[in-house]
Amino acid sequence: MSFAQDESSIEKEILELHKPTKKIRDSIIGLQKGIFSKIEIEKDSVTKNQLILQLDDLENAKDQNDINELKLDFVFAKNHPNSLRSLSLIRIPVNRFIGMNFYDTFVEVFENFSSEIKNSEKGLEMAEKLRYFKQSKVGSKAPEFSLKDINNKTISLDEFKGKQYVLIDFWASWCGPCREELPYIKELYQKYHQQGFEIISIAKDDKTDLWKKAISKEKIEIWRHIFTSEDTKSVTTDYFVNGIPHKVLIDKNGIIIGKWKGSGETNKHDLQQQLKSIFDAE
Repeated sequence: MSFAQDESSIEKEILELHKPTKKIRDSIIGLQKGIFSKIEIEKDSVTKNQLILQLDDLENAKDQNDINELKLDFVFAKNHPNSLRSLSLIRIPVNRFIGMNFYDTFVEVFENFSSEIKNSEKGLEMAEKLRYFKQSKVGSKAPEFSLKDINNKTISLDEFKGKQYVLIDFWASWCGPCREELPYIKELYQKYHQQGFEIISIAKDDKTDLWKKAISKEKIEIWRHIFTSEDTKSVTTDYFVNGIPHKVLIDKNGIIIGKWKGSGETNKHDLQQQLKSIFDAE
């Protein structure tokens, strides 16, 4: 059986479908560029912070626009179940921030594809992505790991069970947004550690010396640190980490109760509120 749809006509339909969201995206990017250039020359720190917050709002608006586009793509892919191009429409955002809360929809749309599409190379790749997505989403049991930390002591997730809430922070010394968040994470640690809050930072670094230097410079030796080398990077696969910063909050029963991809004020606020509601209640 050959593919029923003509892929080039499908491409045209997709371009047409994306015109409104592309227009919004282009306009947001234009506004962001304007604010970036203002930030570069702004001397007043109060004004500068206001501009940074405006950037954050625009980033949230861009994310919302991308989510709206994804919803359109789900409908399109469902209506074109025998097209590789419509599979790629939903395959690309599956591991991005915008797809984070749509696991059930991804599965529903994927199951609707013809067996030829599902068993294609890209189809099998998508099925695997969905498997990792499922095991790392909010509500799932956190994937177990047992790895050596910076002091060569073994850390296993199991040791925190019944005792502590654990925030896993996937980061890297070279990642600007990751490092910008460290003072704020440090505050959360100092506030809640005595009440049963632990942090494990898992670095996607290339060089151990730069990683150790960053830990020392940021003064974050107070919590646990793991370096993921080639032979231990399965932890990032298990947690479906494709970009950093990426945070996962695990409760005392070992269940994932929060997940944040990327940086920004909204993510900070959400994590803060979740910890506040946990520890104020205890």
